[in-house]
Amino acid sequence: MLKQLLKMIKRDISKFFVFSVCLFLSLNKLSGQTISPFNKLSLTDTSENYSFIVSGHFHGESSNLSTFPASTLLAAIDTLNNIRPSFMISLGDMFIDLNETYVSNYKKSLFSKLNMPIFNAVGNHDLSNNNFYEKVYGKTYYFFSAGSELYIVLNTEINDGSIKNEQLDFFKKALAEAQSEKVKNIFIFSHRPVWAENNTTYEGLFKGNSRTLIGENNFEEDIKPLLLNFPKYKQVYWISGSLANGPVSFFYNKELDSKILFMQTAIRDLPRDAVLQIDVKDGTVSLKGISLTGQSLQPVESYNLDYWKQRVDKEEPFNYRLLPLLTMQMLLHYYYWIGFISSILILLLISFLFNRWKKRG
Repeated sequence: MLKQLLKMIKRDISKFFVFSVCLFLSLNKLSGQTISPFNKLSLTDTSENYSFIVSGHFHGESSNLSTFPASTLLAAIDTLNNIRPSFMISLGDMFIDLNETYVSNYKKSLFSKLNMPIFNAVGNHDLSNNNFYEKVYGKTYYFFSAGSELYIVLNTEINDGSIKNEQLDFFKKALAEAQSEKVKNIFIFSHRPVWAENNTTYEGLFKGNSRTLIGENNFEEDIKPLLLNFPKYKQVYWISGSLANGPVSFFYNKELDSKILFMQTAIRDLPRDAVLQIDVKDGTVSLKGISLTGQSLQPVESYNLDYWKQRVDKEEPFNYRLLPLLTMQMLLHYYYWIGFISSILILLLISFLFNRWKKRG
């Protein structure tokens, strides 16, 4: 009797161990990037047809010091929820700065009100406060799968805009996942349009963007060749969100010699603000613009290279009546005072060294 009891206990312990391991592996998978670090919602089942929302610059205009997202975005939350997307992708500069106040205000005004998980491809403003972003929200580059698609989110702020070192190893690992026959579409999200920096085709189009400071990034040399190795039936979409200025919220271009579709999309807290809705049906991708302000939109594909080249130098002139407001906002931001004090210290140092050199002379 005792022997049978011990055997039963041993069997139950074994079952419990197997169950625990499976549960751990399941939870470990869910604890990855398929759960939003911002609103803790998990990616819904995307085995059937689904859609998602993409846009960048959620903080809106560069003068927005309210510690809240763009007003156009907040006003359209119900509109976005009614689309019932499976998830939302922010293309960086979600915050104009980042500290506890921003974390709290974004959570109550945006994250908690979205009915879909939200993910972010970090921009320079998101990383303004040392490692604060990673401490609060976790990894800055990752990938996940949904339906027949692979989604890769990159950090184009490290290594001066190049994808190299550990992130390049990660990128190659993610692309290895895309070799599966199940994967039909590959989406790559980044803040900077690193694909445009070294290409004269896009020269002058994206003024005001963060750019590589020293030399050139490694997109043409190391990254693009990896993407061109995929067979023809796999489509690659590279969508970025550093759209500082421009006539519309979308840029669309499929290079003739490339299977990669390059896009930009961002909002600026302006009447033109719109986000990108991407629908996936049986592996077929379609694009649609969603205005946040009620303005009529053309098909996304019409906001192409020709459209931008005809309009990029015809933007509205600067409104000088805003100078008092902009000056006050500048003076109230600590970036200004850091620069001001640093300049004074540098001038004092130069003056000190000059006086010493003069006395020796």
